[in-house]
Amino acid sequence: MKGRVVKVVYQTYLPYQGRYPRISGQAKILQENGFEVVILACDREGTHPPQEVVEGIPVQRIPVQTGEMRGPLRQLFPLLLFWIRALKMLRTWQFDLLHCHNLDVLPLGYLVKLCTGRPVLFDAHEPDYYALWPERWRFLLSFLYALERTLARRVDGVSVTNEYQVQKYRKAGVRHVELIGNYPLPHLRLSELPVEKFARETVTFGRLGTIYPAAGFEETIAAFRQISLSYPQVRLLLAGRVVENYQQTFFQLIQSLQDRVEFIGAYPAEKMPELYHRMDVSLLVYPRSPWFRHITPRKFFDSLANGVPVIMTDIGGLGKCIQAHNCGLVVNEEEIESIVQAMRRLIEDKGLRKTMAHNALHLAQTEFDWQAMARRYVTFQHRLLAQGRKA
Repeated sequence: MKGRVVKVVYQTYLPYQGRYPRISGQAKILQENGFEVVILACDREGTHPPQEVVEGIPVQRIPVQTGEMRGPLRQLFPLLLFWIRALKMLRTWQFDLLHCHNLDVLPLGYLVKLCTGRPVLFDAHEPDYYALWPERWRFLLSFLYALERTLARRVDGVSVTNEYQVQKYRKAGVRHVELIGNYPLPHLRLSELPVEKFARETVTFGRLGTIYPAAGFEETIAAFRQISLSYPQVRLLLAGRVVENYQQTFFQLIQSLQDRVEFIGAYPAEKMPELYHRMDVSLLVYPRSPWFRHITPRKFFDSLANGVPVIMTDIGGLGKCIQAHNCGLVVNEEEIESIVQAMRRLIEDKGLRKTMAHNALHLAQTEFDWQAMARRYVTFQHRLLAQGRKA
C-alpha cells in the first residue's frame, strides 16, 4: 500500500450528486495505483448508512441534517457541527494524506493539519465560490476569498479544474497547484461513434446535470419552445436532480411542452453513456455571471467523450476551444434567437452534426485524455506524500 488517503466532502456522497463523479473518479485512480481510500461525508438527510461501500470505495458518514442553497446563516451551524465531529474522528484515524473537497471543508483540513501534522490537499471544484449568493450576502465574499487565499497557502497543495484557477492560486502565492480536469472515466466514454445514431428521424437536444435557478435553464426552455413550433421532430431530454427551491418553477416551465420533453430526474453516473446515446446535441447554455464565467462544466467533457456536439455559452475559455475544433456552436445566452439559430442549423444540417460529433470524440480522446490526467494526478499525490514525510 502506497498510503491511506481520506477524502472529506460536505455532501452525502451519492452517485447522482454533482461532486460525486470527480471525487469517485479520483478515488478509483488512487485505488488502482495502490492507495487505500476512504470517503468521509456528511449525511445531510439523516437517512443514509453511517458506513457503506459505494462502487468499491468505503464511505463513512457523519449525520448532520441540513438543506441546500439556504444562505450562509442557516448553513453555518450545521457546517460547524460537521467540522467538530469530523475533527474528533480524524484525530483518531491513521492516514497519510487528507483531501478537502471544496472550500466549505478547507478550514477543517487546516485544523487537522495543525493537530496531526498530516499533509492536506485542497481540491477546489469551483473557480469562484459563493458567487450564486443573493445580493444581500455578497458583502461576506471578500472575507471568504481572503480566507480561501490564506488557507490555500498554508495547506500542502491545491488541485483545480481549469487554467483560470491555476493562475488564481499562483497569484495568491500557492506553490503547488495541479490542473486535474473533470474528465469522465474510461467506461463512461465512447471509443467510436455508433452508426445508427445518424439514421434517426428525430433530433434530440439534451441537458444533463443538477437543475437550479439562474443557471441558464429558463433560456434553454425558451429557445426550445420557439424551435419546436417550426420543427415537430425535435425533442428535449432533461436528466438531473432539481433542487428543492426550484421544483415548482421547473415543472411550470416544462408543463406545456410535456409531449416533447422527457424528464428523467436524478440519475447515477453509470447511466450517462445511455443518456448521451439518446442525444444528438448537448445544450450547455449558462449565464456569463460571476458564478459561471470561469467555469468549465463537466458536462462539456462528458458530451465530447460521448461524441455529442454542444451548443454552449462562451464560459471558462471554452468558446475558442469549440470554434477551433469545430465540435459545436457558441451562443449568446442573452439573445434567445442566437440559441434558436444554432439549434435550427444543427437540425437542418445532419452532415454538420455528424462532423461535429466526430470532432468532439477526437478532441476528447486527444486533448482530454483520461490516462494522461490519471498519471498526473498520481504523481501529484506522491509529491505531497513525500513532502509530508519530510516535514
